[in-house]
Amino acid sequence: MSLTDPVESERRTAAALRGSPAALTAALLFGAGGLLAAAVLGLGVGGVFDQLRVVTLNSVFGNWDAGVPIAVRAAAIPVGVLACILLFGQYSKWNHRYTGRTTFFAFVGPLTLVLLGLALGTWVATTMWAAPDAIGVAVDPTFHDDEPWGLGAWIMYAAQWWLPGLLALLGIASLLGRIASGRYRARNSELAAEMLRSGSLVDAEVVRSPDGPTEAARVAATITLRFEDAEGRSRWVKCQVLLPPSEVPGIGARRPLVFDPCDPGDATRIFVSPTGRSDASDFLPARTA
Repeated sequence: MSLTDPVESERRTAAALRGSPAALTAALLFGAGGLLAAAVLGLGVGGVFDQLRVVTLNSVFGNWDAGVPIAVRAAAIPVGVLACILLFGQYSKWNHRYTGRTTFFAFVGPLTLVLLGLALGTWVATTMWAAPDAIGVAVDPTFHDDEPWGLGAWIMYAAQWWLPGLLALLGIASLLGRIASGRYRARNSELAAEMLRSGSLVDAEVVRSPDGPTEAARVAATITLRFEDAEGRSRWVKCQVLLPPSEVPGIGARRPLVFDPCDPGDATRIFVSPTGRSDASDFLPARTA
């Protein structure tokens, strides 16, 4: 039998790791490892694409040997997938330990790193791709019945540029989206902090909360809450949450809600803490139900 409260022990450990150099170092190392794992996966994907490309560009009697060895393709995909699962799982854990939050990532999320890693790996694969027998025509060395390339063949030929380029663009778009969402979250935190200083803080009752899958890492859900303004009138608002299933508040639960007492109907100045914590960064914007 333990004489230590495990809940309190976990809370102290989480508080000690929040913002710590150890958590930051672990997050950076696992993030870099995840990026390399995604690059390995991209190398395997690029190798498979190389084989499809050669088959499409050359005649059935031409050369079908891909530039990326089959052993590399066969090993890179399963190794890359398993390594990504392991490393990005650890990256998420230590990133959340560093931020002290499970609702967002510091720096970049796993999706951005996966896309950039895939772009890097497929680009490396394209440097190994086999050259076609001829550009613009599928050469038939047996019956000399050469066929000009169609649109599909030209698209496959250009894959050496658009495949890694498309993944890189998606990775950059994901990064820009992450930056934009970070700025949006910072603005909301500033406004929530202002409301916590000058507004009215009450306990709102959750009146609607959908049941989510308990096996998911995080659940996206919309909860509806009821609170009373300074005049005793009931008001209802909605809040979009993205939380672990265990942290999604159920019906009847009470959560902190702050609003402008001078204009309680202004939903742009209503914020809810779905986790029950009281920091400004824990409060999310609400909208009229």
